[in-house]
Amino acid sequence: MMVLNRVMMIRALVLGVSVVGLAACSPAADEAEVDAAAYGPDDAEQAMAEVEIPDFTGIPDWRLADPEDLLLIETRYGMVTVELSDEFAPDHAARMRQAVRDGFFDGRDFYRVIDGFVAQGGRGEEADSVDLPQYPVLAGEFHRPTAGISFTAMIDEDLYAPVVGHVNGFPAAQSVDGSETWLIHCPGTMAMARDNGPDTGDVEFYIVIGQGPRHLDRIMSVFGRVIDGMDHVQALNRGDPMVNSGVIADPDMRDPILSMRIAADLPEAQRPAYEIMRTDGEAFHAAKAARRHRSGDFFFEAPPPVIEACHIPARARRVN
Repeated sequence: MMVLNRVMMIRALVLGVSVVGLAACSPAADEAEVDAAAYGPDDAEQAMAEVEIPDFTGIPDWRLADPEDLLLIETRYGMVTVELSDEFAPDHAARMRQAVRDGFFDGRDFYRVIDGFVAQGGRGEEADSVDLPQYPVLAGEFHRPTAGISFTAMIDEDLYAPVVGHVNGFPAAQSVDGSETWLIHCPGTMAMARDNGPDTGDVEFYIVIGQGPRHLDRIMSVFGRVIDGMDHVQALNRGDPMVNSGVIADPDMRDPILSMRIAADLPEAQRPAYEIMRTDGEAFHAAKAARRHRSGDFFFEAPPPVIEACHIPARARRVN
């Protein structure tokens, strides 16, 4: 059976960890806004003054996403946009493009959806599964050499890695000696499911819909992250995690994948375009500083001056 780990990981999570969904926040504590302006210029300037400020000369605050890297998932609730990462998982990103262009995902469904954990779809499980000789299993892409990438480290301690930070908008982590870097599991992370063997993924994917299951870092191939439409992923019908590891038994209760497309394949006039806040730029640096030092009347008890990489995602905005 093909699950994340697959079934064993899900059962371990269900039995050993409390399953918590994305908590609703009051407007004053909204986690969606990450630009420093949301906290006020005085807060940002004061916070930035407390840490060493890198030289941002010549670094723009935003970058335009490559349409070849934009995966568009049409659901009954709306469109979900995923940015693929060739930088960390080139073979898995290429496999997704191949399967999308083959029309493989169209009409399939999200058949395993566990609240607070993941939404999974693809080849199907057990009686629903199909043989796919056209999609041979892939070697795992769990981490990569740090050389050649732009890793922006955070100053905050992390429970799961020696160093955390971001690479081109993707939350990431590094080894003690800095020689290896990998993408981490945060809400919106998209990765390939597999069997117990490390090199057994094909076209079975999952999207993290709960608090980041960081225990999956470095053992699953992360190839993308949702940059728009996460509310549509959260709207998917759930399965019972205690019954067949969350598989939704009734096909009529599963949410279909109406279509998957690569933005570059659409006519230019119909192609959505996105800008991603650069995580090595001044605006993101200010956003981290402001998030780390929250102030204002709402915070009558000041929270500790620490943030997690999963809680400071790089913003994406749709542009003409």
